[in-house]
Parts: sequence; structure tokens; C-alpha cells
Amino acid sequence: MEKGNVLYAKNEGYHFQEVFFNGHPVNKKNPNPPPPRKPKKADPPPPPPPENQPDNKQPPPMRHRKKKKHGFFKFTLILILLIVLALVGGSLILISRIEYVRDTPDHEAVAKAVGELKTDDQVQNIIIFGVDNHAESENGRSDTMLLLSVDRKHHLIKQTSFLRDMYLPVFEQDEDKLNAAFAKGGAKLAIETIEYNFKIKIDYYVIVGFESFVSIVNDIGGIDIELTSEEVDYIDWQSHKNKQVETRNELDHKKYEYKENPEKDDNDKYVKTASVHLNGRQALWHARNRGEDGICKGDDFYRTKRQREVISAIIDKVKSSNPVDLIKTIYDVAPMITTNMNFGNTLKNCFGMLVYLKYDRLEHKVPQTFNFGYDNVNGESIIRVTNLEEEKNALHEFIFNKEKK
Repeated sequence: MEKGNVLYAKNEGYHFQEVFFNGHPVNKKNPNPPPPRKPKKADPPPPPPPENQPDNKQPPPMRHRKKKKHGFFKFTLILILLIVLALVGGSLILISRIEYVRDTPDHEAVAKAVGELKTDDQVQNIIIFGVDNHAESENGRSDTMLLLSVDRKHHLIKQTSFLRDMYLPVFEQDEDKLNAAFAKGGAKLAIETIEYNFKIKIDYYVIVGFESFVSIVNDIGGIDIELTSEEVDYIDWQSHKNKQVETRNELDHKKYEYKENPEKDDNDKYVKTASVHLNGRQALWHARNRGEDGICKGDDFYRTKRQREVISAIIDKVKSSNPVDLIKTIYDVAPMITTNMNFGNTLKNCFGMLVYLKYDRLEHKVPQTFNFGYDNVNGESIIRVTNLEEEKNALHEFIFNKEKK
């Protein structure tokens, strides 16, 4: 008979019982049998999360680090804004020292006279007038007329020189030299005359006196430029002749080692040049050099080329200048500069120069060497353009379409 885990048996007058635990009988060798084992049951799967209910999971342990990151980004953003505000504020102070005028050319009146003026949203034309401050006339003599075209389409700065002795119809007046237009009606009439003859819109002008030019070059620490031995000697001759220095050989052209430079001569002839460091006074004499018998060859074409060389050398020096020195230069010369740009456009161009200074440069001159002739009017030597239409088309092509090779 079996009952539970206990078996009962009878055998000839006596009985015994034996108890089994998990199939093991109790005996002396195993007095404490192990407890019975329960079968393992698999854990039930977790219930699916209720639909459209927010996730109540705990945030990851790195949450406090995200707060630190957000704090760092916020601090960096504030710092950048402060720097930008400081730059803008400093720029406002600097450009507020420039002389702003409202003497703006009448582009519409010129367009009515000759038709639509050529322009492009990607090209900004700014003409620089270099003026002798000590001239007897009210507006001074415009010895330099250099058009800077900032071509954002082709990433180029294009320099165009206009010869001052070109004999052209002055806008709403008789024919005269181009620099006479400036003497008669300032930058306004000079620009209207260029627009009238070449059908191109000039956006802004900047007038720089020779004194401020000298200050600019001196403040940036001078410029390095390739000169022939004759050009070096001319600078020394003018400085001594005008009693600016005591010695006749301040630069001393004999001490330089000259090497062939095919890019120096307008006639594509090889000339020998050396790199010479010039201060402001010396750079001005080079920019005004149109030749002197027995000392240096040249004419107005040479002169305008030398002016472009000086401007290029100034741009190169500004690109490598210490920002602190550059700010000082702008602060010093700003009161000597006159422009018809408004305050906002001046500020925009100041920041734009950070990009424009990286552009390559191209050069052009009006008239071209094959398209003019010398003449004499009332005892004065003039330059007559033989084909004005051809000059206009060449100028348009250079400013608006020409790319760097």
C-alpha cells in the first residue's frame, strides 16, 4: 500500500516503513536530504506599452553633461556676438571720421543723353581721384583717375586708368581735357564726363589728397615695388630738387641688383628691375613720374602704369599688415578722405574688403596704346582718341566679362 511517499508492508508478524525523499531513502549516510526542487518556469514577456502614452523611462545618466554642453555653446555664442559688436562699433568709429558728401553724379541725366549706362549687380565701380591739395583751383588738379571694379562674379579687382590729357566732350559742355572736368565741376562732373563718353555707370567715388596718400603708405610701413635704375634715380632727384632730403642719392640706384622683368615695360620689352622699399614721399614721386629728359623715360601712359603699380603694392601690404596697425592707419587717414558713399555702404565695403583683398587683380588703360594720337590745342598738348566706340567696347569687355587666364 502506498500513501504519499511512505510505503507500508507487512512481513510475518512485523512491519516496517521506508520514507523516500525525491527518490532517495533516508539512511545514515544521508540524514538531511535536499529540499524538493521546483520546476523552473520561464519569465512571462513584459506587457506591451500602452498606445499613445508618454515614455516614463528615466533620463540617461549623462544628462548633467548635456546641460554643461548647452552652457558652453551659449557662452561661445555670447562671446562671438560681443566680438562682432566690438568690430562693428570700432568700424563705426573709424568710418565716421570720413568726410561724406551728397555731390552725386546725375546718372539719369547722362542716360537720357547717351542711352542706358552699362552696369551689373555683381560688379561695383569705384573711381579714385588723386588730387593735389595745394592747387590754386577750388577742386584741385586730378592727377590720378583710377577706376577700381570689384568683380564678385569672377573674383577679381580690375584697375582701369584714364589718362588725364584725353581731349573729350565734357558733359553738357565743350571739349576739354578730362582732368579739366574735375577742375570745373569736381568729382561729379568728371564722373558724368566719363559716363557720357564710355556709357558705363560709376557707382561711387573717393577723393584722396596727396598728403593722405603719403600718410597711408607711411602708416603701413612703406611698400615694396619693382623699379628700374632710372625710376629709383628719378625719385632721388625729385626728393632732392624739392628740398625734402639733403642728399641726392637717398635710395642710391647703384646699390641694387637688377634682374630682367618682362612685365615692367608697356612695350613688352625686357627691362631690368630690383625690389625697392619706398616710404610715402618716395611712393608719391613714383606715382607722379611721367618721365624727365636725361633722368627717366616716360609719358602719361608710363605714369598711369606706375600709379597702378603703387596701388597694387599698397593692397599687397595691407593684406599682410598687422590688424592693429591697419586700424591705426584708417583712423589717421579717414579725415583726409572724401566720398559720396553713404555710411551704410561704406561699412558694408569695409567688411567686404576682408574678401576682396583675396581677389586677383587685372589692369587696363584708356585709351589703349594703339588707339590715340597727340595734338595741340591752345598751346597745350592733348591726347585724341582715334576710335572712341572701340575704347568703350574694350572697357565694357574688361570690366564686366574678362576673366583671369
